[in-house]
Amino acid sequence: MTQQLILDFGAPPAPTLDNFVVGGNAALLAMLKRLDSSNDSPHDFSNAIDLEYRFIYLWGDSGVGKSHLLRALARPQGTHSLIRTLDDVDRLDSAGQQAAFTQWIETQSAPKRALVIAGRWPPRDLKLREDLRTRIGSALVFKVQPPADADKLAALQAASWHRGFRLPDEIAQKLLDLLPRDLGSLGAAIAALDRFSLERKRAITLPLLREWLQHEVR
Repeated sequence: MTQQLILDFGAPPAPTLDNFVVGGNAALLAMLKRLDSSNDSPHDFSNAIDLEYRFIYLWGDSGVGKSHLLRALARPQGTHSLIRTLDDVDRLDSAGQQAAFTQWIETQSAPKRALVIAGRWPPRDLKLREDLRTRIGSALVFKVQPPADADKLAALQAASWHRGFRLPDEIAQKLLDLLPRDLGSLGAAIAALDRFSLERKRAITLPLLREWLQHEVR
């Protein structure tokens, strides 16, 4: 697996369901959008999704976008939300597992609520207390697929067109293995590279890209 370079090009836009690189996750994204669209309408929420699908579990390697999706579903603190989220379930200690179990039971007893959980491993491989692990296994389970290079390339090109320039293919290819996988981060990187180019009054070329990378990781 190619190691990504962590670049400090400023905070990316807030995660949303629309700025997630879909790739092979179309069915998952459609399900989450269905939930999210009804989150502010308690009257419609119970009809938005089958009751057996009020529990959703997302799993996959680090960096594929699980946290992006959970953050996209979250509402500002203090705002009423019908969707609860729980990230990194595989890392919970005993107290955290008890809290997660309680949250599951509370959601189960409230027909107009949903719970979306994320972890690194499939349910059968989670090192959790059995009553919590088996409940997670009964949820609607999605493996979050990493975006293919073609998906990332399309996202980079879209971000550059949005800023009014064409990103040369050779530059896009160089960036593919260096940037985070979500569309918000890709867009933020393109914005930073565009600013760097404008400040130096130079076109975006491979030499400029190398200079920008040196500047960002310094």
